[in-house]
Amino acid sequence: MKISIIWWTSGFGLWTANYIKKHFSENKIIITWRNIEKWEKIGKENNLIFTNNNKEAIKDADIVIFAVPISKMEETIKTYVPYAKENSVVVDVCSIKWFPSQTMKKYAPESCLIIPIHPMFWPYIQEITDQIFVLTPLDEKTKKDERYKFLVNFLEKKNAKIIETTPKYHDKMMAVVQWLTHITMFSVWETIRRLWIDIQDSLNFVSPIYKLMINSVARYVGHDPKLYWDIQMFNTEILNVHNEFMGVIKDFNKVIEAKDEYWFLNIIEATKQGFGKKITQEGQKYTDKIIYLMWEQVEKINNNIWKEMIFKNIYSWIKIVWKVIEIMDDNVILESWQKIDLLEYVID
Repeated sequence: MKISIIWWTSGFGLWTANYIKKHFSENKIIITWRNIEKWEKIGKENNLIFTNNNKEAIKDADIVIFAVPISKMEETIKTYVPYAKENSVVVDVCSIKWFPSQTMKKYAPESCLIIPIHPMFWPYIQEITDQIFVLTPLDEKTKKDERYKFLVNFLEKKNAKIIETTPKYHDKMMAVVQWLTHITMFSVWETIRRLWIDIQDSLNFVSPIYKLMINSVARYVGHDPKLYWDIQMFNTEILNVHNEFMGVIKDFNKVIEAKDEYWFLNIIEATKQGFGKKITQEGQKYTDKIIYLMWEQVEKINNNIWKEMIFKNIYSWIKIVWKVIEIMDDNVILESWQKIDLLEYVID
């Protein structure tokens, strides 16, 4: 088959191309990009065919995958999906599903099989085990198509987690899962900044949970803010969540100003009841396990100073074997005097 990946985002587009090549090497994989010089080189390095002509890439493809920024998705689909060949499969991997799915449905040839997908992970992983794929087929006919069934079976064999839902319901859930997470994280960071608190110094007063929170915040803040902006602008369900969130913040502000302990305790108790006993217990166990694993790794290294250990990089899976001299904060000093960042490695 001929598979064309139309992308402007280097991360997920390249990950998709390489993952398909790894598991379906017999297929012809074409990638597109605006920057010819850069991506011709990347195409050669990854054994992929490069073109900067989207129309040519699409017109003979058996599968077309749109992996472009949210803000460019509608325009790109409108412009190029009409050139998709009859009975081809058209996919988008946008983190919002309603408008891409409707745009593909409106502009793609009627015979095309449309599969809107949201892979819910960052493109740094080697395999998709336990990673979530949200599939939002537009009708029952799509679910019965053998090509859709093949995709589901492949993901199941790879032990990925599959959620099948509608584009509208997906966006409603993402308004909470994405936006509420983003606004909470950014609000924490911006509050600390406005208070002129030295974040590094605050970690000297650390509790494990605070450290987990700050590192989670830093993870989000470190990524491209344009992605977050696009999510706010193109998910029509977000404003409802936003208004509710602002109401909660105002309520807490009133409680603190009034020094109303009864009201405060009632809000927290209502939240606790809303979460339910099962989720609150799981939350305790989940965070306890993370804290334990962090401590266990350091303890294991301390108990093996001047002994040979195997470390595996969590991004590349490359292993290194050396004697350990010492551990300093999050760095491990090896006998070769190489310093490795413990946050990037696990003990194998």
